[in-house]
Amino acid sequence: MVKVLKFLAYILFFIVMIIYFMPKSNLYYFAEQELEKNKVIFSNEEIKDNGLSLNIDNIDVSFEGIESANVQSVNLKTFLVYNSLNVENIKLSDMAASFVPLVIENVNVSYSILNPLNVVASANGEFGEASAAFNILDSNLSILLMPSPLMLKKYKNTLRQMKKNESGEYVYVKTF
Repeated sequence: MVKVLKFLAYILFFIVMIIYFMPKSNLYYFAEQELEKNKVIFSNEEIKDNGLSLNIDNIDVSFEGIESANVQSVNLKTFLVYNSLNVENIKLSDMAASFVPLVIENVNVSYSILNPLNVVASANGEFGEASAAFNILDSNLSILLMPSPLMLKKYKNTLRQMKKNESGEYVYVKTF
């Protein structure tokens, strides 16, 4: 019994050390290079590896040379069976003001090997609350939005792009 517990303790220690010493900043730089191929540029960011997580602060996001957003804080946690990305305080460019509210308070994205075909996200901000799921196999994105009173009042054209269900939520489905 003692040998089994000792063996399990060594395995657990080994797994924790792999997670701790994993080069998370290199994952960020790889993602940045891949996004750059699609003309999405990150700049002015401050990167800090905290062992079990990676924090990135003050990111300016540009798309095709146009400044699109400012992100205050990003926290990436990469574990072997569960990964999460938490983004806080996103301020969109004023150019988006005619389509959506400009402030997004937080976005949480997670991926688990227990549900390997889906990436799940939730967000809230001035637009209301939203949940999303992206099916990797089908390349299908589905978004469920519970709009805020501001969204219902000022952004009716955006809501027309979605289907309203019986409970007052708006659904958007797109296949890539």
